[in-house]
Amino acid sequence: TQNFVCKLLDRNHGAVWTTTSPPSGPLSLRMLFSTEDGDDTWVVPVNNIPEDWKAGETYDSGVQVDQ
Repeated sequence: TQNFVCKLLDRNHGAVWTTTSPPSGPLSLRMLFSTEDGDDTWVVPVNNIPEDWKAGETYDSGVQVDQ
């Protein structure tokens, strides 16, 4: 059985995102991008964050966010 929890992230600056209560790993991400026109796009990165992740480290999700 897997338990899925949705955690909202805030964009801090550039490619840095923050949350008030970081979960333990491993982590798989799903991102919802919305335009001002109301178009929504779900993106599922190809790379997961490893179980032994550390705060302040950088992990490559394989997704490039332009805006």
